[in-house]
Amino acid sequence: MSKELDRFAFGFASNAKVFGYIPPGIVTSYKIQDVTGVVWYRKGPFQVELFIVPPNYIIPEHTHPNVESYEMYLGGDILFSHSGRWVGDDDLLRVRGSDDFRGALIKVATDDLHGGVFGPRGGVFMSIQRWLNGVEPHSVAHDYDGVVMGSDHLDGVRDGDAEVKSDLTWRDAARLEEHFPNSFVGAVDA
Repeated sequence: MSKELDRFAFGFASNAKVFGYIPPGIVTSYKIQDVTGVVWYRKGPFQVELFIVPPNYIIPEHTHPNVESYEMYLGGDILFSHSGRWVGDDDLLRVRGSDDFRGALIKVATDDLHGGVFGPRGGVFMSIQRWLNGVEPHSVAHDYDGVVMGSDHLDGVRDGDAEVKSDLTWRDAARLEEHFPNSFVGAVDA
């Protein structure tokens, strides 16, 4: 092994706890239709889930009846929606000193409709959650009101009123929008 790789690997490993270790003793990963969810942190009513979304994908508008959260952009081609509209620069809460969207947050209350469209590179985001009403944390994909991503997703919903719709389009992610943003290059059904 090279000394450069040794330094990089041990340097990264010594800081890994800052990035978070996966909690022991719980179901740590979920498959939600074609999306992968990973429980990154859980303590009491607080939880962080990492979501990996494949290219050219739609997450329809929905709510989570027992969760309030912040959604944090990590990377890829993501166009989030909130309350039926595309999320713009003015809607994002930025980390101090950030010069791009990575780390930007979107606040989502329990009754806030939200969704997203993912372009040719797919996307990765985190959901930083507080669980309410005495409900023990599990995947937010299973605490879900609204149109799901498919029948496998529907089968996993434990709390909420979910339904399947065939042939999702970007309008399912942002119902109040009249146009798909020109700035979002190569995205689904533009």
